[in-house]
Amino acid sequence: MSHHNQPIRAAIIGYGGSGKLSHADVISQLPDFEIRSVCDLSKEQRAKAKEDLGCDVYANVGELLKKSGDLDVAIVVTRTDTHCQIVRDCLNAGLHTVVTKPWAMNRQEADLMLEAQERSGKTIFPWMPMSWSPEFNQIKELISNGAVGEVFLVRRHIAHFWVRSDWQTQTKYGGGYLLNWGMHIVQPILDLVPSPAISVFGQMQQTINPGDAEDNFLSIIEFENGTRGIAEFTQGIEGLPSFMVQGAQGMLHSNGESLTLLSKDPSTDKPAVRTKFPLTGKIFGDESEIYKDIATAINSAKPIRTGTAHSLYGTLVLDAIRKSHQTRQTVDISADTLPLFSKGFH
Repeated sequence: MSHHNQPIRAAIIGYGGSGKLSHADVISQLPDFEIRSVCDLSKEQRAKAKEDLGCDVYANVGELLKKSGDLDVAIVVTRTDTHCQIVRDCLNAGLHTVVTKPWAMNRQEADLMLEAQERSGKTIFPWMPMSWSPEFNQIKELISNGAVGEVFLVRRHIAHFWVRSDWQTQTKYGGGYLLNWGMHIVQPILDLVPSPAISVFGQMQQTINPGDAEDNFLSIIEFENGTRGIAEFTQGIEGLPSFMVQGAQGMLHSNGESLTLLSKDPSTDKPAVRTKFPLTGKIFGDESEIYKDIATAINSAKPIRTGTAHSLYGTLVLDAIRKSHQTRQTVDISADTLPLFSKGFH
């Protein structure tokens, strides 16, 4: 068990590009953490971890967890289809567990992980870096301050144009852009609207990538208070604003580098007043700040800003997007989301 004056003893499971750059390289610079071990299927990656970090290395999770008494937290940065079992194993071994996006492939996996969390008394920390994004947080603050009046539309759009040929193109591995990008695109909309999503329309496409997984998706989300959310990832050379928020007294739109507030009284012909806000820092959140908050949560039992209830909410909506696409119908999710909101998590 970690104490305030002792580093949190961490194991990283999965030492690929993300495991190294977004996790190991970050926490190795933080005094709150000590990397004790790394697990990876690849002999080459284990050798690299040994060279980079000087820590113990393991070829499989079972061997690593035999040493769980020397650890406080496991950081799971593996292929999506492996998250559920690995996270449950780590919780059962008595470890807090950070799990990269998407934390679960669907509601069924999320429920299994939440059951393991409840039994273990340890905490799952889903990796949701957009909640630390300067872009997202500036928008959230302006909405909260009434800068655009009552919000009735929140749109989130990302466009990239590239071909990939890794496991992310295969549904059997949990690939596809809905799961890969959903927490970056759908989740911020859910977090900006203080009302439960009650119905979802979704459409997905496979366009330029190989495999059988979608590389485009579009969703229209209806909220109980009447707000509409539109979430889209598209293979596009150029795109729309990354965020667009329309309210009764103005609009916010962002390109990731600067945020513009257009203030206007719709009852007059006066032109909108434009105010620009520069955005500094990492657009998808500073990993160092995320881990500092995780350290505080572990050491002080203080809730982190994005807990498992938020992540479950996102998973419910992603499931509905997929179901809507498959059935070509709008999906009612109010029976699941209203109970979540009744617990006051938002």
